Amino acid sequence: MRTKNKGLLAALTVAAMVIAMAAGASAATKSAVVDVKSITGVPVPVSFTMDQIREAIGTDFAANWDSLRVEDAAGNPIPFQLDDVDLTGGVSRADELAFLAAGPVKIIVSDEAPESKPSFDAAFEVEPAEKGGFVVRALDGLLTANVSQYATVDLVSYKGVEHKYARDVGMIRYAGFPYSTYWYDENLDRHEEKTTFEEPVRVVKSGALPAGPVRATVVAQTASDLFPGLRQSIVVSIYKTGEVRVNNRLVTAGYSDLTKLFTMCGGVMGDVEDARHILPVFRWTDWADELGISSEEYWAEVGAITRVDGKPYIAFGDARGPKPAWWGASYLFCSPERWRTNFSEGLQVGVAECLMDVPEVPADLVEKLKMDHWHLEGEWRTGPFRWIAGEIVDFRTKSGIKVDIIPDMNEGNWPAHMIPGDTVERVNYYLLYEAADAPSAIRYLESRYAELAGVEIK
Repeated sequence: MRTKNKGLLAALTVAAMVIAMAAGASAATKSAVVDVKSITGVPVPVSFTMDQIREAIGTDFAANWDSLRVEDAAGNPIPFQLDDVDLTGGVSRADELAFLAAGPVKIIVSDEAPESKPSFDAAFEVEPAEKGGFVVRALDGLLTANVSQYATVDLVSYKGVEHKYARDVGMIRYAGFPYSTYWYDENLDRHEEKTTFEEPVRVVKSGALPAGPVRATVVAQTASDLFPGLRQSIVVSIYKTGEVRVNNRLVTAGYSDLTKLFTMCGGVMGDVEDARHILPVFRWTDWADELGISSEEYWAEVGAITRVDGKPYIAFGDARGPKPAWWGASYLFCSPERWRTNFSEGLQVGVAECLMDVPEVPADLVEKLKMDHWHLEGEWRTGPFRWIAGEIVDFRTKSGIKVDIIPDMNEGNWPAHMIPGDTVERVNYYLLYEAADAPSAIRYLESRYAELAGVEIK
């Protein structure tokens, strides 16, 4: 009897081992490689949607997302977080995986559930603010930000020093003809212009996600009641590196005839007297075209060109820039570029905006006027500006340049006629950084931009 029990026990043990081996053999893993450039030595923020990760891994692979992990080239685990950016309460294609990397990494998933999920300490504390919204503080003291219920950001402290570093990051400015019956009788009716706060937009959903080891994220979904169907989905992520990623998605669920649709921020280093505004030379400046000269020549003539490592950059005092050719903006009707910054040599600190999708500049003047522009008028604005100035024609005529456009809004048909489903999406980074002087700031921003824009998943 004892012998039979031993035999039965042995048989059961072998069977258990066979089952375990079979289960292990059936488990499979897939990985995606993420290329990350390392130039500045500062870890690079990386963010991908789950849809992007699924495409890179293979849509036919039955991934168990609880098994997801991130490793560096040496196989060491990298802290990561998965953010529910669409506020559905579960993992969906829009949700974002975020981590920091200083070189190539792997995203690895299995088709089986892990014994345990990795956990990491949060790098931020997020608290409700007294007047609504949230206060976000980096636990290492790097920065503090106030985030509104609309998910707009005020950067108020950097390395323990309080200043008005930036205000209303992520705000939108929109204008057009909300009472238009253009699609019926081509009547635009009266023009209206508003911002996130001026209307104000209606909050559909808003919330701060649980802070993770990499970033703190606030999400808002809003709608305009003045412009029916105009909706905004904004995801603002504040990274432990001192950078803020803003993903602004604007959708029309109705018919909208718009003249402006800017994403923007305001008051950049507004309380710092020696702040200088610096950026790469515009590929297109309409004021230059009106005179028949290049963009660099125009900015050189107004004394706003500086050179670093042989390359030209526009630079001028933010409070008192060069006299504009017309109107009151420091610049408008200009091409969006890689980055722009306000930098204080006294503080040795700067705030920069990096544009992740820089548009091509078309050859045709009408197409240039209809493309996204950069605009500086207290606010840093990115977007279409369809309020066509008569000066664009008048100054060309004075210079003997033939131009065949009609500035009149109705005759020239300048509004952007958006139909249901039309979408505008812009991803910007806003950087708090240190540099010894303006040339050092420029070199850092060129390198940092190459890092941010160079992230690629395979």
